[in-house]
Amino acid sequence: QFDIDGWYEKLGDGTLAEAILDRIVHDSYDIFLDGKVSMRERFGVQQEKEQEESNALL
Repeated sequence: QFDIDGWYEKLGDGTLAEAILDRIVHDSYDIFLDGKVSMRERFGVQQEKEQEESNALL
C-alpha cells in the first residue's frame, strides 16, 4: 500500500498516472486505520484456518 503521492512513481508515465489517479481519487474517501488490532485475530480467521488444517490431517 502506498500513499497517493507514491502512486505517480509506481505508475511511471506522468500523463497516464495523472489520468488514472484523477479517476480513482475524484470521488474517493480516505479511511485511516490505526491501532494494533488484527482483524484476522478478532474475527478468528487464523483459528478457522488452523482448524481446517488439523481436520485435514485426520
